[in-house]
Amino acid sequence: GDIDMKILIILLLPLLLFAKQKFNDAELKSMTPRYFQRNHTAPKLLGVNIYKTREGRVYQVDIMTDRNRTNEDMGFAYSALTNMGQYAKKKFNQFIVVMHSEVRGEPPQVCIGKAKCSIDTFIHERISYEKWYKDCIYFKEM
Repeated sequence: GDIDMKILIILLLPLLLFAKQKFNDAELKSMTPRYFQRNHTAPKLLGVNIYKTREGRVYQVDIMTDRNRTNEDMGFAYSALTNMGQYAKKKFNQFIVVMHSEVRGEPPQVCIGKAKCSIDTFIHERISYEKWYKDCIYFKEM
């Protein structure tokens, strides 16, 4: 009884501490490449940016996408942005994924997503991917 509880607390403590921890922009920027490196299905990360626009704070990644895996690559990028973005000291308003193609002369596709409903989709699973795709994001060309 008692010992089990202690073991459980020891195992869960780091997770709880991590969950409470908030990261500043510099920390998030340095964590982003590691998130991509850790996962062998990740697309190639070309850059990370955090900046402010009229719409508010933006957390952006640029990735190289494979034509046959565009949706998976974009999904991975959003799960990365939401997984780390949820721990930001100052919350984000938008998550942007810029998808660069290996095809020459093809302009990058920019996917702009609302932060809150992206977090609700990828972290809390309150919103379906289909609804997120329809209501939370839009595309533009650069």
